[in-house]
Amino acid sequence: MNRVYQVKVVGLTFNNPSHNVEAGEYVILKADEHNKFDKDAVAVYNSDAELIGHVANSERTLSLNNRKNGNIGASELKGNLDFTGKEFYGEVIKAFSSYLYLEVNEGKWSYINRSVPTVAIADTVGISEVDVLKSEIESLKAIVSDLQDQVISLKTILTVDSEDNSSPTTSNGRVLYSVVGLSHFDGQDHLGYDLSIVEEPIFEGAKGTAFYLKSGKHRVGVFPSAKKKSYCEEHGIPYCESKQLKGKSFEGNVIIEEIVYNEYAVVSI
Repeated sequence: MNRVYQVKVVGLTFNNPSHNVEAGEYVILKADEHNKFDKDAVAVYNSDAELIGHVANSERTLSLNNRKNGNIGASELKGNLDFTGKEFYGEVIKAFSSYLYLEVNEGKWSYINRSVPTVAIADTVGISEVDVLKSEIESLKAIVSDLQDQVISLKTILTVDSEDNSSPTTSNGRVLYSVVGLSHFDGQDHLGYDLSIVEEPIFEGAKGTAFYLKSGKHRVGVFPSAKKKSYCEEHGIPYCESKQLKGKSFEGNVIIEEIVYNEYAVVSI
């Protein structure tokens, strides 16, 4: 049975491919032998052979939580797969604007032969039409499930004016807020404590402060700045700029309504 490896692809914002890949698509992985920054670099290309990014291979791009979720770095991937004269194919499991998550099957590869015209990835890796259709059906099921969840959410969340920077509320009057950057903190692993919203220095001795969601003494995430507005819109979660929280009184229990590990959480107050 072929082994499957999980990897994270970063650097998407530094490239300009003709189209962005989506979940369910296949991408091409090749050893980037001429990369002057990382001898173990693995480049990732779309089906049009356009560079879209590289497999994460440092603590800065592959967090401890990423590793806890089963992702490995490029050095480990090359230690398990022989890229000599070969290109491997990875299936996109999750696609975001700045990074991707892939599953790379050791049995899905082909020899690199630049004299042979490019063919469809499905044919190259030996995936039958039936398998492709099954994959598309599963993707559609996931989309339908996601839409159903959004419909349920819309039934409980009251729509607010898009130009209003206030946060939406639930049908029972609780105000919804989002916190982001969960992969930077350890609080998502310590959710058994009372939740609180605290303004405190970004780091010890810093003059700048931010609003954090905390579980006991652990930071879970940070309330978004103006720079994170597009991130919130992209993920369909409430946006309220953190500076709007200054002077507000947070009475009552803070409840997590939704959490996506390593990404964001939606809380109600």
